[in-house]
Amino acid sequence: MLSDILALDIYQFFFLVSRIGAALMVMPGWGSRMAPAKIRLGLTLAIAFLLLPVLGAQIPPMPKHPGGLVALIVPEVIVGGFLGLIAQALMASLHIAGTFIGFQTGLTNAFSFDTVAEQQSQLFTTFLANLALVVIFATDLHHLMLRAVVDSYTLFVPGAPLPLGDFAEMAGHTIGNAFALGLRMAAPVLVFGLVFYAGLGLLSRLVPQMQVFFVALPVQIGVGLWMMMVALPLMLALFRGFFEDGLMPFLTPR
Repeated sequence: MLSDILALDIYQFFFLVSRIGAALMVMPGWGSRMAPAKIRLGLTLAIAFLLLPVLGAQIPPMPKHPGGLVALIVPEVIVGGFLGLIAQALMASLHIAGTFIGFQTGLTNAFSFDTVAEQQSQLFTTFLANLALVVIFATDLHHLMLRAVVDSYTLFVPGAPLPLGDFAEMAGHTIGNAFALGLRMAAPVLVFGLVFYAGLGLLSRLVPQMQVFFVALPVQIGVGLWMMMVALPLMLALFRGFFEDGLMPFLTPR
């Protein structure tokens, strides 16, 4: 009797770990490789242990054959990975905005390590991504990500067929909205770049002896940085609302 109870608890525990671990492994901030792997693994196990009394009743019974266990675990990993990828898609709006701003300010070739994308990215992209992580954790949006994972057990019942069509539609809408928001956040610098390059083209025609693009580069960078400084609070406010709204479909009403 005791061995059956222990086996059941271990099964339920690792059943929760499969979805929670897949989500936290991909979600921004939680799954960053800048944090030691032991800490990330310990955090996943701790969250699963705390949620075991809450979500244990929603876990299907342990199958008798290994094939049935695999058939239950794989969809859990897919759901967790999907939630993490949606959060990453919401973060992509800042990468799009940073790319546009980098092109218009002449800092396209200035690179630094992006802790969110975990690769070399443009300077503005890295700057906005790091600021976005600060905003997420400072405004408790990381709690919203955890709540989305917990509520997903109500939306995507363990053992039920996965709505893959809805997954694809949701991913497409999220990526499209992220691109639109990134374009909106970079709009002031884009307008400046359009007017600035048009003026430089006109000036090069009027004064062909002058190296206008070489002379105007410091002005381009300085004005671009100034406009970035002015628009930054609004950009972060727009991103915060977009990130929160993007996670709302996965939350159940309380």
